[in-house]
Amino acid sequence: MFCAAPSIAHAASALSEDTVRISLLHTTDLHGHILPTSDYAGNADLGGFARCATQIRRWRQQNRNSILIDVGDVYQGTDVSLRTNGALMVDLFNHLKYDAWIVGNHEFDWGVETFASALTRSAMPVLAANMSIEGRRSGEVVDSKTPFAKLRPYILKELAGIKIAIIGVTTPGMPFWFRPEFIRGSEFEHAVEPVRRAIANAKSDGADAIVLAGHMGLKPRSGDDFANNVVALTSEFPEIAAFIAGHTHQVIPSRAINGVLLTQANYFGIHVGRVDLVFDRNSKKLLHREARCELMSNRIPLDHIVVSRAKRQLDESAMALAQSIGTLTETLRVRGRPGEPSEVEELIGAAILEELRERDVAADGAMHGVFDERNNFEAGPKTVNDIWGLIPFENYLVTADLTPEEIKAVMEEVYTSREPRNLIPFEIRTDGVGYERRITAMRLADGRLLEEDKRYSIAFNSFDSRSGGHRFMTLRAVLERPATNCTFHPVLTRDAMIDYFRRHGVVGKITTARRPDAA
Repeated sequence: MFCAAPSIAHAASALSEDTVRISLLHTTDLHGHILPTSDYAGNADLGGFARCATQIRRWRQQNRNSILIDVGDVYQGTDVSLRTNGALMVDLFNHLKYDAWIVGNHEFDWGVETFASALTRSAMPVLAANMSIEGRRSGEVVDSKTPFAKLRPYILKELAGIKIAIIGVTTPGMPFWFRPEFIRGSEFEHAVEPVRRAIANAKSDGADAIVLAGHMGLKPRSGDDFANNVVALTSEFPEIAAFIAGHTHQVIPSRAINGVLLTQANYFGIHVGRVDLVFDRNSKKLLHREARCELMSNRIPLDHIVVSRAKRQLDESAMALAQSIGTLTETLRVRGRPGEPSEVEELIGAAILEELRERDVAADGAMHGVFDERNNFEAGPKTVNDIWGLIPFENYLVTADLTPEEIKAVMEEVYTSREPRNLIPFEIRTDGVGYERRITAMRLADGRLLEEDKRYSIAFNSFDSRSGGHRFMTLRAVLERPATNCTFHPVLTRDAMIDYFRRHGVVGKITTARRPDAA
């Protein structure tokens, strides 16, 4: 139906008075990026909300019958957004008159209070059909004084006599990323049944076509997993006009999944998406559907109004990020192996342990990894911005008291998952490869063997402590045991690294002799 269709421009020229074209414009996973940034491959000067705004205004001029949505992860990811507690991005959505945005998982990175503030500030509905608050489903909170009254399962927009329902769903994976206090009072269902209810209600409201917009995407090998229900939803509801995806940071201009048109506009505003639906004006039947994603390269100018509105906050952020924090005396390699931490991992671990000591918290070790395994941490003067590049997520610290057997079980799971994590400053020896890798010996930094009847305090980041997105379920289960005394500490791993540089001024490679005493 849509794969063999002509281009959007050609289809637009072929429209007659008997047809109506409705354009669904969408961004996703902006993560607070207003100005251009780099993609994961290191290509610079791409994306940013200011460029997306330029393209959105162009498309709106081409077709006034347009709906504009964002598919989630709106504000977490940049210093400017963090220092405004997400308010700046929501204000920019208000300015551009978005019709709705979908709840993303990173909306909860700064706690449920920040999410509630974003809802209060939003001039538009916020969609999550599969989300409940204090036992009440999305759309059932009717007290307008409560921010959660903004939560809806769908919006219904009538354009040129055609009624379009956009049903929003968020990823149900939240409990596997967040500690309970960060999503307090919230529950997230697998999306199929909530969508079934929403479709029935939208049809009773007279919807001529239904579009799903989900903060979830396709997984390369599995299709679906604990956090992404796209295959299940398109299989269950093949009648939907389109599925606008997010969360998995992919660009998918147009793809058929179970007969449904699926599209996804990447991340950081590097692409902005458009879906065109063409209807018969009289019968209101859908005749044609087509999707595309537009690259926001430097051929797209920044929207001067967006930049002007954000200028003060952007300038303040730029000054903060440019602050000097010290000097790295030698380049540190970023790639490690199971039981053999990289030099960057050792530095992060040392910073975490020292930060905890500064707060009178004794810890014997820290489990942490790296987010970028391609680029070494280069020697030279360091700024706050350099640490943002090293640790881009807001993960807090937790400590727990583990037995040697529990440490062994946790780290063997980490090693077999092939996720880049190590336990610092322990000396760990392993045997085997892949899923067969096992720990043969564990010692403290000073060479002492671990005592079987003793518990050792280990620091983790909050994301890993909740399973690291279903990767570390053994770790999650261990930390839920009362005996481990799992304790939350309100300090970010990024701030621990910044503080470490500021305290020392000159930082070099961490050696065993310089590691914090693990005795």
